Amino acid sequence: MAYIFQSVFASEFKNFLIMIRDAGQQTRGYEATFKSLDIFISENPVQGKALTEETISRWLDSLSCKPQSKNRRITHVRVFSRYLNALEIPAFEPGYMREQSEYIPYTFTDEEFWAIIHAADEFLGNRRGSTKSSRAFPMLLRMLYGCGLRLGEALALRWENVDLGAGILHIRKAKNNKERDVSMDPSLTSLLEIYKKRRISENPDSVYVFESDRVPGTPYLGWTFRNWFLSVMEQAGISNERQEKYGRAISPHTLRHYFTYKSFLQAEDKGRTLEQFIPYLSAYLGHRSLLETERYLATDYTLI
Repeated sequence: MAYIFQSVFASEFKNFLIMIRDAGQQTRGYEATFKSLDIFISENPVQGKALTEETISRWLDSLSCKPQSKNRRITHVRVFSRYLNALEIPAFEPGYMREQSEYIPYTFTDEEFWAIIHAADEFLGNRRGSTKSSRAFPMLLRMLYGCGLRLGEALALRWENVDLGAGILHIRKAKNNKERDVSMDPSLTSLLEIYKKRRISENPDSVYVFESDRVPGTPYLGWTFRNWFLSVMEQAGISNERQEKYGRAISPHTLRHYFTYKSFLQAEDKGRTLEQFIPYLSAYLGHRSLLETERYLATDYTLI
């Protein structure tokens, strides 16, 4: 039997769950958090309709679980608090607790990103002349940033998965088996069209978008691109040393985080709230839940 909310926030809990369920997101984690918070508020009534710092702190103190589990609850409450604030209901957004292993992923500056693009376009794979990988990898780099793809998703792309007319990538081999369609910016679509003509002219039987020149019929290996990417980073003058004790070194996945960050800023400039934007971003990135996307933003950029 489904839990029936009883607290002063009963209708808000219910409507929020309906909203994210309609967006195609999983709600089980939110339901567990909201049930716990609803019971606590029902047993410890608040004055007025406001989700205060004191209420949230007392509720968190009442939970007998590890910091990692509390942080998952905190993520749910942070998103719900922004939802309440959008409804002009006062709500506090709690901070995260330090876990035993708390990494701080690196975030590119705009200057660093464009330095990487320039270095990638100028880079010669073997220092003696142009190679197919030195032409393919700058395109792959743009795909990782321009579409927020995981490296494995990009390398698994076949030409049959690319609709250049519509500017759509059909991601078939994705993490968590979450197939999805990803739209491309027209400028990226044009670059990919030029790239395809050149690659097909070199190998008419090419199957993969980023097909290995050494082993036709198979994509490049992930470590091959990673090594190239680190060489480009060095050429761009960007250090890959950890700047913080819990810092995470730069990798191709950093481009996915940078895409997420820039997408958030673009949505903000257009006046879209996080509550309006995050379900779409979550689906675009292929995340299993809003929680996963929330962690991207909260952990990587400390924006929300």
